Amino acid sequence: MTPRMTLAHEPLDMRAWAPAHRTTADSAVKVLTALGMIASVVAYLSYQDALRSQLKSDQFYSPDIVKPMSYYAAYAVQLTLLLSAGLIAWFSSEARAIQRNYAWRLVLLVGASLLMTVRGFSMSDLLSTKLVDSTGPFPFILAMLVFVGARPGNWRFLNTTMVVSAVLFSTLILMGMAGLQTFSRQEGVATLTGFLNVLFWPASWIALREYPRDSVARRFRFVPTAIYSLGTLFTQTRLNVVMVIALLAVYSIVQHKRKAPQGITWIVGIALAVWMVLFTAIFLRDSRPYQNAQIAAAAFSERIDQDSRTGQIRRFFQDVQPQELLLGRGSLATWYWPGIDLKWRGGTDIGYLTLLFYGGVPLLFAYFAAIIAPGIAMFARSPATWQLPAAGIVVLWSIRMFSSSYPGMSLESYPVLFCVGACLSRESFLVPWRMPYPPAHSSGGGL
Repeated sequence: MTPRMTLAHEPLDMRAWAPAHRTTADSAVKVLTALGMIASVVAYLSYQDALRSQLKSDQFYSPDIVKPMSYYAAYAVQLTLLLSAGLIAWFSSEARAIQRNYAWRLVLLVGASLLMTVRGFSMSDLLSTKLVDSTGPFPFILAMLVFVGARPGNWRFLNTTMVVSAVLFSTLILMGMAGLQTFSRQEGVATLTGFLNVLFWPASWIALREYPRDSVARRFRFVPTAIYSLGTLFTQTRLNVVMVIALLAVYSIVQHKRKAPQGITWIVGIALAVWMVLFTAIFLRDSRPYQNAQIAAAAFSERIDQDSRTGQIRRFFQDVQPQELLLGRGSLATWYWPGIDLKWRGGTDIGYLTLLFYGGVPLLFAYFAAIIAPGIAMFARSPATWQLPAAGIVVLWSIRMFSSSYPGMSLESYPVLFCVGACLSRESFLVPWRMPYPPAHSSGGGL
């Protein structure tokens, strides 16, 4: 007999912790999600290769990148597979196992995105590939992937996906750093930024998730974060530094909720970092990698306090009137950015403002209610349950949205959606990679 799964407000029944029966729908969701993520990797790598080869020496971004056919094929496959996975997960979910009335929030988000589409698309646009543009409705339609993460039984598979992604993109970043020639910021951005943007989310998951006290992986949980930090040195991206600091703050709160001692962990971590810096400065001073890192660090320090936002926002509001943000200018909207583009389609460097620009108050409100609010609420009230690391990821995404991040259809967005789903679940469940010990008896652990 398949054991009954308990809801969060019901007492924990240890007899229910046998492996759940894998239904046809569950298996289909996992297969479709896995294949969709593989297609996403192919599309992402294809785009990054085109970006590196076509950017000019003085460019950090260009809207005129010509993408190869392999990109479009993989892009179409990932959308089809992941949309199918989300739909199956949604319709196979039990209403009582998901946060009450959440489906209406998602319907509101899709409705707001369709309103944005109607206001911004012509009939010819609707019949073209522009329908799946990053500023169209599909980034919000794909939000139904939250239902994949809402099934606790899927998190053994999703955890593996996170780990594989972290290993892959950590490797690509290390290879990219080894291949740098000029060590200019432009070269660093073109070579590493895309990989860094993807790595942050699985790296954060690996840092925040629980481990048995005797786990070897527990001792290496911050390695992907360290690689992310090192790569940031060569791209000179201040947002990445802010996100690493935010991750450490979230980690500290998570460990506090787990009632795990942190004093010794932080002392050992700081002492190890100081030792590595001193060792490098003394014994590797004349090595080429040290000299290259020193050049990058000096360039980074020169721009650390530069204001690159005020001018953009001032120009934005010279072209866009505040009342236009009530309903937004619609999908594919542009604004006049003197010195950059007469018709700039890239939104702004503030994600929440970009939501207002395209979809207005309805889109901003619906997105916050459907994507941001569940994670913040879970993180604020949750004890050390299986959902806590996922809630931490959503909190980090809410912070990143204050800068240049915007909902998308790539590897940068999917882990966040899976984690939102975990925050919606009302099912009590053992951390899948720590069975058979219930959450209340977990150690949490340190480094």
